[in-house]
Amino acid sequence: MGIRSLAAKFSLSRAAANVVSVPLSLPLQLSGKSLLVLLPDKQRDLTVVKQILPRVLRLFGEESVHLLAAPECDIQSIFPSKGIRIITPDVNALNWSRLPSHAFLDRLRAQKFDYVFDTNLEENGFSARILLLYPYAVRFGAAGRLGLPYLNLEIKTKYGRDRGLIYECILEVIEHLSHTAGALTS
Repeated sequence: MGIRSLAAKFSLSRAAANVVSVPLSLPLQLSGKSLLVLLPDKQRDLTVVKQILPRVLRLFGEESVHLLAAPECDIQSIFPSKGIRIITPDVNALNWSRLPSHAFLDRLRAQKFDYVFDTNLEENGFSARILLLYPYAVRFGAAGRLGLPYLNLEIKTKYGRDRGLIYECILEVIEHLSHTAGALTS
């Protein structure tokens, strides 16, 4: 483990310590709410996310979905701009430990998101730091696991390597929670 990864882990744990837990009310209100989708940085994962994008747009509405790509990730060829807001940071958005820079975090902080969908299935420090930027947003996905409230959805199927099925299952649970009454607390 190098000094960059140690510095990144320290920075993430320090940021996670400042996150407070709030109750999660059900049913989830999806319409009219803004969603940030944290895209994976691998090409094959991006094509799988593209396949589930129509369902995401149907759940949240096209005008409220923002896609955030990892720096140095070319997504223009995969996600053509059809009314979807794409945030593509440049290499200067990273600090030396490969986490988002303070300037980039300040620019993102100005935008308010009600939901954050982490589509990374492996640990990703860049996405984990973005998750911690929105402590009151409902965050869901499979990898981040930092901070609360987080719908930590680990989908266990016999098709565990089928990324498309994992994303579909997560979206199915979110859709179900949008029709369920009650309250969840952490």
